[in-house]
Amino acid sequence: MAPKKPSTTAEVALVPLKNCLVNLPPSLVALLVNANTAAQNVIVELQYRPTSGKASGNSTQRSCYLGWTGMPSKRKLAPVVGKDGINSGSSSREQDISTVEMDTTFGRVLGLTEGQRVGIFIHLDPPVAHTINIEPLTPEDWEIIELHATFLELNLLSQIRALPNPTYSTAQPDHMHPLALHLSPTSTANIVITSLTPAPSDTSPFAKIAPDAEVIVAPKVRPKNTRGTRGDSRSVTGSSRRSVGGRSSGSTARTKSKSDSTSRGCLYFRGIDRQWTEQYFDGESEDDTNKGLRVWVEPEILASNELRGASWACITIVQPSGLKPPLDPQQQLNQAEQKSNEAGAPSTKLVAKVLPWVDAPHSEHLAMSTLLCSALGAEGMVGGIVRVEAAPPPLQKSAVKSIKVYPFMADTSKKKDGLKFGADTAAAKDALAERIKVIYGSPGSEKGLLSGPLTDGMVLPKANNQTTVSAFDGAIIRFDPPLKAASEPTFGWLQGSEQKLSLEVQSEIPRPSDQGSSPMPTEDTIPSTVPEMVGIDKIIRQSLDNLTKSSSILLTGGLGSGKTKLSHLLAHRLRKDHLFNVKYFSCRKLVTDETRISNIKETLNRLFMSASWCSRLGGQSVVILDDLDKLCPVETELQVGGDNGRSRQNSEVICSMVREYCSMNSSVVLLATAQSKESLNNVIIGGHVAREIIHIRAPDKEGRRKVLEQLTSQDKGASITMNGHAREASASTQGSWLDPSNPDSRPSSAGADGFVLSRDIDFLELAGKTDGYMPGDLVLLVSRARNEALIRSVQELSGTSKAITLGTDDFENAIKGFTPASLRNVTLTSSTTTFAGIGGLHETRQMLLETLQYPTKYAPIFAQCPLRLRSGLLLYGFPGCGKTLLASAVAGECGLNFISVKGPEILNKYIGASEKSVRDLFERAQAARPCVLFFDEFDSIAPKRGHDSTGVTDRVVNQLLTQMDGAEGLSGVYVLAATSRPDLIDPALLRPGRLDKSLLCDMPNHTDRADIIKAVSSKLVMSDEVAARLDEVAARTEGFSGADLQAVVYNAHLEAVHDALGDHNADKPAAKSNTKQSTSTSTKSFIQFLYSTSEQANGAVSMPPPAAVAAKLDAIKSARRRQRQIAQGSTNAATPAANETTQDEPRQEIIIKWEHMERSLNTTRSSLSAAERRRLQAIYREFVVGRNGEMPNGESSQEIGGRTSLM
Repeated sequence: MAPKKPSTTAEVALVPLKNCLVNLPPSLVALLVNANTAAQNVIVELQYRPTSGKASGNSTQRSCYLGWTGMPSKRKLAPVVGKDGINSGSSSREQDISTVEMDTTFGRVLGLTEGQRVGIFIHLDPPVAHTINIEPLTPEDWEIIELHATFLELNLLSQIRALPNPTYSTAQPDHMHPLALHLSPTSTANIVITSLTPAPSDTSPFAKIAPDAEVIVAPKVRPKNTRGTRGDSRSVTGSSRRSVGGRSSGSTARTKSKSDSTSRGCLYFRGIDRQWTEQYFDGESEDDTNKGLRVWVEPEILASNELRGASWACITIVQPSGLKPPLDPQQQLNQAEQKSNEAGAPSTKLVAKVLPWVDAPHSEHLAMSTLLCSALGAEGMVGGIVRVEAAPPPLQKSAVKSIKVYPFMADTSKKKDGLKFGADTAAAKDALAERIKVIYGSPGSEKGLLSGPLTDGMVLPKANNQTTVSAFDGAIIRFDPPLKAASEPTFGWLQGSEQKLSLEVQSEIPRPSDQGSSPMPTEDTIPSTVPEMVGIDKIIRQSLDNLTKSSSILLTGGLGSGKTKLSHLLAHRLRKDHLFNVKYFSCRKLVTDETRISNIKETLNRLFMSASWCSRLGGQSVVILDDLDKLCPVETELQVGGDNGRSRQNSEVICSMVREYCSMNSSVVLLATAQSKESLNNVIIGGHVAREIIHIRAPDKEGRRKVLEQLTSQDKGASITMNGHAREASASTQGSWLDPSNPDSRPSSAGADGFVLSRDIDFLELAGKTDGYMPGDLVLLVSRARNEALIRSVQELSGTSKAITLGTDDFENAIKGFTPASLRNVTLTSSTTTFAGIGGLHETRQMLLETLQYPTKYAPIFAQCPLRLRSGLLLYGFPGCGKTLLASAVAGECGLNFISVKGPEILNKYIGASEKSVRDLFERAQAARPCVLFFDEFDSIAPKRGHDSTGVTDRVVNQLLTQMDGAEGLSGVYVLAATSRPDLIDPALLRPGRLDKSLLCDMPNHTDRADIIKAVSSKLVMSDEVAARLDEVAARTEGFSGADLQAVVYNAHLEAVHDALGDHNADKPAAKSNTKQSTSTSTKSFIQFLYSTSEQANGAVSMPPPAAVAAKLDAIKSARRRQRQIAQGSTNAATPAANETTQDEPRQEIIIKWEHMERSLNTTRSSLSAAERRRLQAIYREFVVGRNGEMPNGESSQEIGGRTSLM
């Protein structure tokens, strides 16, 4: 069908077209346009010769089939100098080179290069295919297509038009070529056409895709048995007692050497460092000691075919390559340098002595000595697959003459004084060899690591023996002469105690990258010391009980509650007591905008896969995700777009991981921490990632006492008694949650004696003053107290004793101005009003004290009460009778945190916003507990439901009912409401459990009025006549409220002030005439400045105030007086003040006299009329006496003009 001669030839130009179409040369485009040919009916065949013909030879022509975009290609000028010399064309047209433009990616797939010459064939009206079956070229292409299936469905026709015919029969064997699909700006996938329907003719090498074609994609998954680690994982899931040597021919974990051909097989166990299994050994026999290179297995295993009669075994830790994180270029360079050095890579297979383990917790567990784990680079391992096989015979004694030792370079951050390893001098090398013999023993002796089995390429672990002068950073040993092999790596070992070999110290080499860390590296490591935590024993037991039963938990708590330290403590307990493998990861590391979702998914997947691998063969693993709410925060309306979408994607990734790895039948359990359940994304909570949510509350009074005692307890094992401040303090206290500061943060406190606690410190009293404090707040408080003690000791300048006494005053000064973390964003109300400044209302005040102050002041007594205590009070009464004043006095009298709420703060026109305001309000109160939540004008916030035209207050009432007495209940939060119309409040809020008690603030009687007047006038000066006639004032103010009585007294005080000011101005000349000095200075009362007639006319306008001029003159006189005193050398600072005091006029005291009170009584009227009082009194009587338990049915009023609710 194709013509024998091409239409034209052109050069290939690779441009980013992002499709499988081409731009034709302008000459061909002109012909097609003149023939009125549609671009959709054109198939372009490019015939070219491959640049490299490995399969078919360079003489074979190949063809590819593409569609036409309908556009011409760009012009390309011919070079001036060509192959035949300088070109001399007659016209500019001959100087142009015909080019055919195609996509860069597609061109590289076809093997075309820039500038390659191709022949162009044009085919019109090709056959049409309606069903196309395609297959991805590689499994990677299938994964990309599966990820972008929707995009492919929508954009396939815009990228592909010509299809190679798979049934085309010709002498050309490779006429089929792949097609490139652009699925994203950075992702491409290659596909191959497998069949077309209807099938084109055998003579047609191509077909055109129909506009309504159906595309069927066949999956292409990765082969399951192509990698050696899959064979290993399949073998270790079965019984470890059966030999897998005959079935693991496809595995690459073992080397096919001559020794393997005669091997009896191998076994797989779950490896555990010996230091975690001390409770399973009695320690009486020599074989149970943790020294040398040893492994312990069940006695039945020693009788199996694989280890029968074997005293030595080869130990290898199986390391799946898929669990290792990718290496960055620097790590790859270091790894290449390590392999190229003289020592080579360390051996991953070591020989150890096999001993029986009688009390093994599981038949598939293997205990490994600590030295063996360190030599294999897996110190402290719990979990991980270990391969055990009988060791081959040791090398002959004549095969090894000496042992070369290649020391590791010392860590630059921890350089130690002493001998430099790897020195060039022979004396230094001999000294180092002697040092190694002291640390590890010597070959031929009976003690030490070098007296045991030695393997070629074995790593000498790092030694931190404090008895030696300097520590040793480890080394690699090699046999000399080296073992020779034809092609494959060799394995040889010998018994060190049987040969006396010399040690030859070589030059230093870098430490291998896989040494010093576990072969299954976790993203983060937990501290080596176990944190000390007090007061949360119940939470620890509950958490351990859930985790050991494969029940994932979520730890929640505020700032400073100790979530991270508790997770560390649980990790230590699980690893030591239950042999859990621990994978700890801080999610804060991934909370950056630069971190891609794919990287987060890869990191978490590697973490869970590593935990699953380490839990095989009868083990368990725990994955700790610390600060999960930082990675998956809650979606908010204020953050629309990227942040919410990123949080949802991260949450879905974690949910899929948990469903895959933490199922009921798996041995992996999740432990996550967050500030609260509400701070996490709803996908996490709704996806049941955690089966149990455990909240860490603020410690009670007894718990705070224990924390303070622990923080200030003396460290017996240190020379300084202060934890955290001592440079020589033990390591057990420096890494715990109770460590208040950095050891080096207070260098001045590091003395021989440190801090000494005073005997008069009462920690129970201090605990009572720290209500609502978290353990982290107490840590900061103790640190502040120590700072106060340091400041006091410096001011006292007492150098007799180096010890600093920590007393009660230091703690009290530290509490002043300190704000706990839970209250830093909470607006609290402070008031100076106390009950002593309130008159009357004795019963109401007593009820407030019993409800609010006593449960906090006498908490141990009320804790024994079997009944539920009152937590809500309603203050109702006449306007101006002291409801709000009582509430403000609660803030200053009861010592509780006080939050005042106004109606507009809660109500919002948007649906759901008002309820959220109520929830946030109670959350603030819970954070500030013990706290009083005061609602003023409560009837405007919570009226009866069904009487609101918008439904806002109805929803607010529903939320208040749930918060005040819902399923969760309130703890340490008291609700105090005030209103003058209790009949308007929804009856459900007045039931027991919510607002338990209603207190009436009634109009004061005669006695109450006298008490109120005394309380209001306590800070004022009254004449004896007024003080004696207060009963008369109380009698004349019948029907006055408390606010009206306060107005009477204040008005009388204002009258006295006006009289005092008037008398002072009138008697001023007479008063000043008594003194000689005042007479001489008071001759002129003001100064007038006149300059001209015009200014004199306007003098009244421009004249400065006389008082201002006089004040200015007095200031000038005082300044001159001070200058004279300084010139005379006066050092007495009190003399000027005394002189100025004598020159000032005596202060006149404002005294309220009876005439002032009389005038105030005549001008002040009651704010409540008699009719209003009677109306309110009837309402209150009906509220107390006539109220029954019936509630309205919620139906709207049917009366004319009645309001209806939208709810």
